[in-house]
Amino acid sequence: MISLPSTVRADPEAVSPALLRWVRRPAGAATVICFPHAGGSVLSCLGLAAALPATLAIATVELPGHAPDVPGAPETDVRLLAARLAGEITGTLGAELAPEGAGLTLLGNSFGALLAFETALALERADAACAPRLHLVVSGFRAPSRPPFEAPLHLLPRAVLLAELRECFGAVGPDLTELLGPREEAALRADLEACETYRLGDAPALRCAVSVIRLTADPSVSAEECEAWREVCAGPVRNRVLDAGHFPWSGTTAAFARLVGELVAPARPVAAVPALAGRSALSQPTRQS
Repeated sequence: MISLPSTVRADPEAVSPALLRWVRRPAGAATVICFPHAGGSVLSCLGLAAALPATLAIATVELPGHAPDVPGAPETDVRLLAARLAGEITGTLGAELAPEGAGLTLLGNSFGALLAFETALALERADAACAPRLHLVVSGFRAPSRPPFEAPLHLLPRAVLLAELRECFGAVGPDLTELLGPREEAALRADLEACETYRLGDAPALRCAVSVIRLTADPSVSAEECEAWREVCAGPVRNRVLDAGHFPWSGTTAAFARLVGELVAPARPVAAVPALAGRSALSQPTRQS
């Protein structure tokens, strides 16, 4: 069982209400935790969860301020969110990360990929022995070593922000204006700010297995930026390609679920890797979401 240090360990007061929402939880099954895109909620994950193999346990992340039942203002610090999630994961899923456990996959798209990455780092900092049972699957986001360079989206006026989201990411359709109420807009802006202010800094390399899905119809992340995920990994990295846009969980749900099912199915242990020194963020730019 993983034991988190006091700076990361879950505090019953701090983690109430829980940030994980269970869709299904078969006994003894490997678990996939879904981390949605900027402004996303549990609703963003339900279609994908239904399409993933029924043999998998599925949970989704619901962040503060993104839904009425998770009170509080949206958080703009990815590391604080990741520490809180790592504490909750350890408290509820520590057995899956033990050597004999069924395994845990953190599945993140767009902003969710960054949050899943930092959550994996937090889990490994607490106990590097969890790496063989941990798997990170990401899509729709630059390697964390690559900071953004364009003007921040989160500061744009509402009308300009909506236009930029449609142009850059194909979000979410012509009815986006009606869907984006005050709470949803605040959550979206907070998530965008979290992305746009994030810098990797002196972080250790991730030891667990990592799968990077390049979405060929997503202009916001290039093939080179997907390959750059290797810069932050010391463990095995698999690169896959899918003909999909920036929101594959809803746009190409069946194909994305099949690919994720293939990536998760082997649940292969990862060979131990030696400790590496921390690394500083590189300076190559890209657009983020």
